[in-house]
Amino acid sequence: MLAPTKITPLGLIGDKFGRRLNVWDYKVSSDDLPPSLPIVLSLGTSMNAGKTLTATSLVRGFKKAGLKVAALKITGTGSGGDTWIVRDAGADIVLDFTDAGFATTYLAPVELIEKGAFRLLNHAAENGCDVAVIEIADGLQQKETSELILAESFRSMALGAIFASYDAMGAKYGVDTLRAAGHKVLAISGRIGRSPLGVREAEEATGLHVYSPWELQDGALSPVLKARASEKLANGQGNNPYLRRIADSPNPMTALDQGRAYSSQLRIDFLGKLAHELILAELGETPGPGRPASDSRATWPSPFGSVSVTLPELLSQSSNPAFMSIQAPAELIEAAVLAKTRGALKSSLGSLVQALGCPPLSATQMYNLVSGAWSMFEAVDHDEHLWAANRLQPNVLAGPALSPHDDLDGMIMNFSGIFNEDPDQHAPLGRA
Repeated sequence: MLAPTKITPLGLIGDKFGRRLNVWDYKVSSDDLPPSLPIVLSLGTSMNAGKTLTATSLVRGFKKAGLKVAALKITGTGSGGDTWIVRDAGADIVLDFTDAGFATTYLAPVELIEKGAFRLLNHAAENGCDVAVIEIADGLQQKETSELILAESFRSMALGAIFASYDAMGAKYGVDTLRAAGHKVLAISGRIGRSPLGVREAEEATGLHVYSPWELQDGALSPVLKARASEKLANGQGNNPYLRRIADSPNPMTALDQGRAYSSQLRIDFLGKLAHELILAELGETPGPGRPASDSRATWPSPFGSVSVTLPELLSQSSNPAFMSIQAPAELIEAAVLAKTRGALKSSLGSLVQALGCPPLSATQMYNLVSGAWSMFEAVDHDEHLWAANRLQPNVLAGPALSPHDDLDGMIMNFSGIFNEDPDQHAPLGRA
């Protein structure tokens, strides 16, 4: 690690009249009223947890969806590196706290930081942006960050937060802290992706999916963000044009509708299985070989399309189950469908059942649900492997081999070539 930079102050800079120059005099001129531009928060456990790369990857994903995006860093001490990388990723507007009038936000009152962020967001909106990705420096325990995550304004503007972590314990603590503060945590990312074991542990501990930078850049989180925008439109923000543009934006992953990662139909089938088990649990029944002809069908809306649900005769004579009035959170559906282990799937399903207002399933009911969903996913994976084997050319995805002596930290921080349009030319960072 390089030694800290040493700086010797020589004096203050002034104008020709001898007046001291201050960055506050050169802040953006937009007002500091609460903005209507939606935001996505990139938060993390500490410095170097992967917040900037996560924010940068989100920018890339929004651009692939055809949206105009601002990248903002609202706390820290002024330096160029973080703003340069998001500009390289294609952000339309790139601003940080220095553009709001702060040389540093260290020990600045949180109310001033909040108003500075409002100025940056309003400036981005005035320049045609549809959404802003906001990075907040350091970790959740840092003084200003710990206060900002409690600000109601950021919670109300946010589509959600993505949490960058080094390890599973940090991910679990961070997700729990943000949820307790009222935030909607959509996913985990960051340096934890370098450890397959850490990824599995974090997914099992939180019920959320750990996304790699490449997945975020390819727009893998787009269905979740679109669903969040639609949810806000339906809950009192129907006149927000920015939310409408996000909700109506194309899904960059739709063209890849093949396999577990991309199939909307798989998600609909999965929700159908979940609904079936919840109905059986509500009736206190176990699966039988068939249903009487008097059963009826009802439709359960989801972020991925309508789910057709069979209602047993006993239920069809009354109202639909209460959970069918609630739309399952897209981030938990994704976490379940993309689960790498049965433990992660069980955790995601537990969170889904809770989010739908249902009582916890018994051990037997949960076992049946996990086993059925896992078999469904395995069948899709098998078909996907056959499909890939029939189309994959030799060495198409081959990359440079890594030896035990390679500097992985250097590779993580080397952003050269990170935004190559050709997915087959991803740099070693993709293995992180």
